[in-house]
Amino acid sequence: MANPTSFLFLLSLTLLLLQSYLFRFANAEILNITTDKSALLALKAHVSSKDPHHVFISNWSSNTPICTWVGVSCGSKHLRVKALNLSYMDLVGTIPPHIGNLSFLVSLSIGNNSFHGSLPNELSRLYRLQFLDLSYNEFSGEIPPWMGLLNKLQTLFLCGNNFEGSIPQSLSNISSLQRINLAYNQLSGSIPSSMFKMPTLKQIVLLSNKLSGPITSIFFNASSLLQYIHLGDNELSGGLPTYMFDQLPNLQFLSVSRNHFSSVLPKIGNLTMLGSLFLYENNFEGTIPSSLLKCTQLEILDMWKNNFTGRLPPEIGNLTMLTFLNLAENKFESAIPSQVGSLQNLELFSIETNYFSGPIPYEIFNISTLQKVSMLSNNLSGDLPSNMGLFLPNLGFLSLGDNEISGTIPNFIVNASMLFILDLDSNSFSGSIPEAIGYLRFLEILNLRSNKLTISYSELRSIFSSLSSCKNLKFLILSNNHLNDVLPNSVGNLSTSLQILHLHDCNIKGNIPEEIGNLSSLIALTLSHNELGGPVPTTIGRLHKLQATSFMSNNGLCGEARMQVPPCKGKKAVGMQILKYVSMVVGLMVLGVCLIFFSIRRHKRNAKLSHDTNSMPLATWRRISHQELIQATEGFSANNLLGEGSFGFVYKGTLLEGTIVAIKVLNLQVEGAFKSFHKECEVLRNIRHRNLVKIITACCNMDFKALVLEYMPNGNLDMWLYSENCCLNMLQRLNIMIDVATAVEYLHLGYATPIVHCDLKPANVLLDEDMVGHVADFGIAKLLGDGVSLTQTMTLATIGYMAPEYGSEGLVSTRGDVYSYGILLMETFTRKKPTNDMFTGEMSLKCLVQESLALSVLEVVDSSLLSNENDYAAMEECLLSTMGLALRCCANSPEQRIGIENVLATLNKIKLKFLKDISGR
Repeated sequence: MANPTSFLFLLSLTLLLLQSYLFRFANAEILNITTDKSALLALKAHVSSKDPHHVFISNWSSNTPICTWVGVSCGSKHLRVKALNLSYMDLVGTIPPHIGNLSFLVSLSIGNNSFHGSLPNELSRLYRLQFLDLSYNEFSGEIPPWMGLLNKLQTLFLCGNNFEGSIPQSLSNISSLQRINLAYNQLSGSIPSSMFKMPTLKQIVLLSNKLSGPITSIFFNASSLLQYIHLGDNELSGGLPTYMFDQLPNLQFLSVSRNHFSSVLPKIGNLTMLGSLFLYENNFEGTIPSSLLKCTQLEILDMWKNNFTGRLPPEIGNLTMLTFLNLAENKFESAIPSQVGSLQNLELFSIETNYFSGPIPYEIFNISTLQKVSMLSNNLSGDLPSNMGLFLPNLGFLSLGDNEISGTIPNFIVNASMLFILDLDSNSFSGSIPEAIGYLRFLEILNLRSNKLTISYSELRSIFSSLSSCKNLKFLILSNNHLNDVLPNSVGNLSTSLQILHLHDCNIKGNIPEEIGNLSSLIALTLSHNELGGPVPTTIGRLHKLQATSFMSNNGLCGEARMQVPPCKGKKAVGMQILKYVSMVVGLMVLGVCLIFFSIRRHKRNAKLSHDTNSMPLATWRRISHQELIQATEGFSANNLLGEGSFGFVYKGTLLEGTIVAIKVLNLQVEGAFKSFHKECEVLRNIRHRNLVKIITACCNMDFKALVLEYMPNGNLDMWLYSENCCLNMLQRLNIMIDVATAVEYLHLGYATPIVHCDLKPANVLLDEDMVGHVADFGIAKLLGDGVSLTQTMTLATIGYMAPEYGSEGLVSTRGDVYSYGILLMETFTRKKPTNDMFTGEMSLKCLVQESLALSVLEVVDSSLLSNENDYAAMEECLLSTMGLALRCCANSPEQRIGIENVLATLNKIKLKFLKDISGR
């Protein structure tokens, strides 16, 4: 006799299946094209568009057939909505439950918009759905378990949202799933072990979440079709399972970078298709497994920043497809195998900060595809091959510093004509500097410091003359060598881009030539510990960007006290003393005349002021009354309010003669407002630059303080980035960021005392009638005086933009502004604030951009850029360069950040390249 409980269960299941069948049958009758239209109109009612052309809003009209609507595709058989693609349409809103009525929907793509909220349960009815892309929106909450009911789904993209909680186990029920991307969310907990067992799964991307725990069981019985696995930038730990690679015969891409993995690498197995392996920033140890060196299709191997030990096996030469080999910051030792020379497709070779020893195999310098070679900080020795450079037509970066390499610098190095960085610092090179060094026309950095170089008399003149052909040269560092020569006049012919000139401890003799004053971009000049004599030339005073000089330990030098050298003696000094006394007498006479003049003028001032007001130039105004400002702003009316800041309000005002101005009124009740007012006055009264907002005058009494500033009719960058009615194209954004960099360069380098802005952000970038950028708001700016940094006890900068050292240590420096500029640069092109809710924990705007460079930068940039530009290749190249520059600005260590002058030069190059590309060269 049958068990009654079992009978009831079978009966219930039968009724449930019958109900489902009847529902679908009923749907076939009830749901039709009219239902589809109602569902889409409900969606339209739930969203708004930031598109200035309103294509979506105007096109979806109830008066036209829905199969002609933008983004809508219908099936030819049933004429039902089959696909809905609204990606990159600048839509804002929520998904209504009515979308669940699109019962014939096969593909739903709404990526790269601003949809938010949670996903309605009714979407589980879309049982025909094969493609679902909700990426790069603002959806939140947990990933709904009902997604496991979409049993025909092949592609699921949820990346770039605010999903949190754990990954639902139910996703493993989708037996047809081939691609799943959950990257850039806030997912936590462990990875479900069943997730990798979906039989058709080919691609899984989980990077940049908060996933944790070991992964020892997830690869057991994993799908043999898996080709692409990205687990990077999480909190995963433990070791990689020993059996892992036996389960993945078709694997092409694996990244476990930026986790907490440890232990040794397991046997790789026979992965004949593996092309990319990213292991960087973990704690892996042990040697390179021999099985890895049998993966002959490998193109990228990145093991940077682990604890790998042992030697680099000769079998590395078997990986002939390698283009990228990064073994830096490990504990490798022994000699570099000559078989590296067999890697004839290699573009990057980095082994810096290891314990490699012995000579560098000459075969490496015969790899014509090499673009970057870094071997600094090892124990390498021996000579460089004499023909080095003959076969390196693409080499741009060569760093061999901090080793024990000896012999001469090969003359043929100048044949590596693309070199822009040549770093041979801290070795034992002897002989001379190749006189043809000037053939390296793209050279930006030449660092030969701390070697044993010697030159014959007058040879330095030839070398400097040759280097004058290097128009991009920025750093020239020859210190701690035995040059034994005079400093030639041709030093003044070096590149006007030169910023660093270090020649200390070089046994240089004679006078400092006056032509050194031609180096207009010079920031640092060190000539200490030489045998120089005579006066320090006054032309050095023309170098307005110069921040650091050193002439110490040159017994024959004399000059001004600020140069830290003894005063010059003799007739000239006596003459100067006489001149000083004469100047004092003349000054006193002039002062007396001025006092008499102003005493008379004071009695006539009131009558004269009213007569001259209309004819007085704007720049000569100095005072304005509180009453005039009340009139100018119609009693500080809310209609004239332009914005609100930390210390007060900004109003639009019209002065008596009709000039429109911006009036910044301080709220004196706010702590720090008084100090902010005086700081802004102190800064603005002393600086003038086309990309800085100009101060016209100020009004100051006991109860009221205001600044009258130049009015900017196009508002600020923040408004243009986030307003629905504003849109900036690629070139406009580049130009504005160049304007900002130009302003910051002036603040840091163009004024006698470096000024740190401390609060660079879109709201402080104002735009005039020509959309030219002007940096504003100097309320918390700092004057550095003679130092390169200072400590601020109270943090006032804006969260998200401030440099790490400012927030944690209160350390203020020009490099802090560079960090803020980098964040501003990222925000301008991604249209994502650094304080966006999607950025929590270790996930940040910086991390998002960093990861995008390895995948697709177009996925994270402002979608309006893509709709406004036709040349995607030029766009992508420009964005890659720009975001790469932004990351260089945002290095965690201030010392590693690029200088603002280099930022400006690089950004100008990027712009020129972009213009050439879009104009068809």
